[in-house]
Amino acid sequence: MMKNQELPKLAVSLIPANAWGRNVRTVVSDGTWYSLRVKFGACKPAYSAETDPVFLAIRNPNINLDEHYREEAKPLLCSICGKSVPDDLHLHEKWEFDDERLIQKLAGFKPVCEDCHNAIHYGRSSMVGLAETVYLHLKNINGWSDEQTKCHIQMAFEEWRKRGQAHYQLDLSFLHENDLVPERQIHMGWLDRPRRVRDRLDALSWSQTVLELPNAVILDTETTGLIEGSERNPNAEVVELAIISVKGKILYNGRFRPRYTIPSHVIEIHGITNQAVRKEPKFSKEYAKILQILHGKIVIAYNSRFDQKIIENTCRLFSLDPPDGVLWECAMWAYKGYQESPQFLRLPNGKHSALSDCKATLKLIKRMSRNEDIPCE
Repeated sequence: MMKNQELPKLAVSLIPANAWGRNVRTVVSDGTWYSLRVKFGACKPAYSAETDPVFLAIRNPNINLDEHYREEAKPLLCSICGKSVPDDLHLHEKWEFDDERLIQKLAGFKPVCEDCHNAIHYGRSSMVGLAETVYLHLKNINGWSDEQTKCHIQMAFEEWRKRGQAHYQLDLSFLHENDLVPERQIHMGWLDRPRRVRDRLDALSWSQTVLELPNAVILDTETTGLIEGSERNPNAEVVELAIISVKGKILYNGRFRPRYTIPSHVIEIHGITNQAVRKEPKFSKEYAKILQILHGKIVIAYNSRFDQKIIENTCRLFSLDPPDGVLWECAMWAYKGYQESPQFLRLPNGKHSALSDCKATLKLIKRMSRNEDIPCE
């Protein structure tokens, strides 16, 4: 390779196919990833009542609002080509490959623009029709000739093919050694999450995978109402919650005294009356115990979007931080793919009881893993 190609300003970095999805983004929560993006200049921090300059100025008259807003108005800069972007860049994970010890080690982060990001991931860009665009960007940023650019791309692909024959161990020590992410917030077990389900074959693989995950649990809730749709209740909260392991062990099963009365039409669905929960603890009293069970887990629920949102809404009502170290998987989505149905389906044998529905979800997953015919209800 020619001398000015040894340390190019912009380099193609092709991740071996067997390492796809094995990265920082996979093993940290959305909140942790957002914090990294802010820290490395890939996005701007969202304001809250505690951080908005206007609120701060009210509390502290010495704060210069003009200075705050000038800082906020500054564009973000791509660390490679220097392009200015209003408020959103890609956060590129830099990797070093030890081809002798077979270690893929995190070496840092770079905020990069769309053009540089596409050039780095030249293989993917070529697959979606961007080969010519990223080729020119790579050539221009590095000041290369066509020969130099083609040579660099060729060597990147040769290296990629060679590494594709091996399996690398992931080394994320950079995160805690640089006080970026505590070890407790790095969830290596999330690397084993099943792939997204699109059809019956995917659902079969999904169900077989989740049953073997040592850090997977099944969760279900009963609530005081819906948080989306025409019957949306902004004060809907959890009144019953159960968690079981994929082996069927009960990890948690409890009811809570809600802040707001359970409407009669909701009681008709799950049968949990206001009198029945009058002496139960509040959700806030049990939350620490629930968090301890869920932390770092892959949480499977039938309609996981609903359970995630209702738990977050309950936390809001009780002024609690929502669960952050949780990775959600949806059994309803898997069942839809299994039946190759154009619409989502009801949980077979669902009884509107948190524990019963956890068990029904586990039974459904086991039946899908055995490729059984399951009549739609």
